[in-house]
Amino acid sequence: MLAPVRAQVGQLLIKNLALRACADPSHLSGTARFETARVAAAGRQQHAYLVTQITLRAPSADLDSRPLEISFVIPKAAMNINGPTVAAAFEKLVPPADRLDKPRRSQSPPSPTPPLEEPPDAGSGRRRGSKKGPAKAKPDLLRLVTLQDDLDLSPSTLKYQPGGGPRGHNGVRSVSQSLNSPKYHRLWIGIGRPDERGEVARYVLSPMGREEVQKCEFDEERGKGGEVLERAWKEILRIGFEDGEP
Repeated sequence: MLAPVRAQVGQLLIKNLALRACADPSHLSGTARFETARVAAAGRQQHAYLVTQITLRAPSADLDSRPLEISFVIPKAAMNINGPTVAAAFEKLVPPADRLDKPRRSQSPPSPTPPLEEPPDAGSGRRRGSKKGPAKAKPDLLRLVTLQDDLDLSPSTLKYQPGGGPRGHNGVRSVSQSLNSPKYHRLWIGIGRPDERGEVARYVLSPMGREEVQKCEFDEERGKGGEVLERAWKEILRIGFEDGEP
């Protein structure tokens, strides 16, 4: 089996996050099997994507909260124009009342783990050497998390960003334009950068190394995921279950 190319690392993680969700002790319903769905757009155009929905029970200390339903979506559109598909899927799958982060009643949300790497990023709200930890989700952020490659992060590192600019990523720019808002959660997965600037296009379309792939995969026999996958899963739970700031 051919390894996914570096530009597909987000898709690789989404597929394995669905497996991880199904193996989690809090799993209530749903499977890791993706199905094709379509949403009608203007004229005869349709937006197609792969989707599966998985429901998790709230943490044991959060008895008053509803279960968390996660829709894992992989657009079929090309990366740099996937925004309309993401926006259409978000509108279809997430009820209007649930589209913004809201304060939850949980007194003990899942604790975030230390990042694999925290390079400086003024737009992310997190800086190397900061003692404040990860920024909490704010009520005005959409309850949408995108996963994408990042040339400026070392391979197999992961960084959370609450809103902000696209950081040169055309897929994120397309999503923000289609949502008419940059206020949503992002998880950036490092792929590194080639030595020569002219090699970027070839580099992002070249296969990931086996070790990079393993760090993003879930081993069903062992019931354990690679370090990048586990970190991404903890971020998803943090975003899903933590209290929003008033």
